[in-house]
Amino acid sequence: MIIAVTGATGSIGKELVSFLEDLGHVVLRISSSLPSNGQSIFSYQDLKSHSIEHPVEYFIHLASLNSTLTESNIHIESQLAKDVLVAMKHLNCKRLIFFSTAKVYGDNSFALETFSESSPLNPSCPYSRAKKLCEDIFLSESSQPGFGSIIFRLPPVLNQSDTSNLGRLMKLARRGTFIPLLTQGQDNQRSFISSNNIETAINYVIANPALFKGNKLYNLADEGDISLNNLLSIHAKRKIYVLPRLVSEFLFKIPFLKTILLKLYGNFVLENSKLQSEMGVKLISTSKSLPIIYR
Repeated sequence: MIIAVTGATGSIGKELVSFLEDLGHVVLRISSSLPSNGQSIFSYQDLKSHSIEHPVEYFIHLASLNSTLTESNIHIESQLAKDVLVAMKHLNCKRLIFFSTAKVYGDNSFALETFSESSPLNPSCPYSRAKKLCEDIFLSESSQPGFGSIIFRLPPVLNQSDTSNLGRLMKLARRGTFIPLLTQGQDNQRSFISSNNIETAINYVIANPALFKGNKLYNLADEGDISLNNLLSIHAKRKIYVLPRLVSEFLFKIPFLKTILLKLYGNFVLENSKLQSEMGVKLISTSKSLPIIYR
């Protein structure tokens, strides 16, 4: 089948495109970093000008400004969501998969809270507010006959990319670099989504078009949670070193450091039982996924 993917050269997109092509699907890459050839690679201007003439069966929307997104350009994300919907109507494509973020529930916290799809929303940064706005735009299409969408809310992604802070840390651990960690990372609880579990979910939904009846929203996360130190110790080439508790507690008392450290050592747990129960998709844990991702 023919699948269109925005953000096809991003950290998630390039691995997902390769996976879909290995399954035998034809993938139309929509990207700002590849020259359009009018056949399998298209620009966002091509998308807006309806220059794509293939019979697209699924549209996967991954594109995002991510870390470069500010309050002043949230409208760029929302406009792209609207452009996707207009393009889908032109292509007569009525099945959309959108990757949102678990940050719509809020940010990491020293308190432990598990978020389900019914949890209150508290998007507190431009990126999460933009994603929530895009969710609303896509969900508003529920009144359109035959249109169906599946929105996945994702925690931090574990894949081969090292562009994020977590990705860089994982790369250093794999190299065997000495990384001093804090004691708060021994028992904090974090959810991640591994690339193999993303592939499992995507493969299932595109093989079951009956799922696209109306609009559905799911948390997409690895099974269970894991502490930061455990995550790195599984992945590391050498034993990780944990700083003494007194040193860790002192560092957390420094205001500007506390904000930074919260991103790594805070708690954020995502409940994924709705997806697994409604779809019957079996997702594996982060610890079991790591050898698959970094084999």
